[in-house]
Amino acid sequence: MDFITDEFIFARTGEPLEARLRKSERFKGQVQSLHKASKAFSEDSGLSEKDWKLYDRLESEWTKYNSAYGEESYRMGFEDGVRLAKEREIRVKGSVLSVRDMTHLVYMYDAVKKLNKLLLGAWDIHDRGCGVLEELDRVCDVIEDGICAEIRLQGEDEMHELLADILDNREMSPEERAERLAEPDGEQAV
Repeated sequence: MDFITDEFIFARTGEPLEARLRKSERFKGQVQSLHKASKAFSEDSGLSEKDWKLYDRLESEWTKYNSAYGEESYRMGFEDGVRLAKEREIRVKGSVLSVRDMTHLVYMYDAVKKLNKLLLGAWDIHDRGCGVLEELDRVCDVIEDGICAEIRLQGEDEMHELLADILDNREMSPEERAERLAEPDGEQAV
């Protein structure tokens, strides 16, 4: 979803960001702390001119790294916000992937899982080569693409764990599992 242009990032991280930082007491405190540490290091380090050049190069690269990291964090946060807003808008109008559609997918997931267990003795989708069974496993990709943003934004590991917990919960009906996967206001948003 890399739709944020460099111009937009520059516009939001240039003067608007600087103006916001000038008002932030937390940021101003961190700047003061940084200046004190830098001054103490400069006075007490005893570095040679050669060492200072090496340090300056390291500091320059570290600054570039922090800048790139901050920019990507900004992009990710903005994209996550756009995803959430789009999903909420879609939910008001009627979802692209309804609970009914998700229910059909959950039933398909259950059938593929049973077929894999019957034919292969296990539900291990990672150790099989290509073929019909692997193609049927694509239902998992469709389910993952259709889950609500509150689950998707948990982080990749947490998302997959929550997705597996919901899909493999035999105490819940397919309809209940589908509702938890498709509806943003359910228990999974905790």
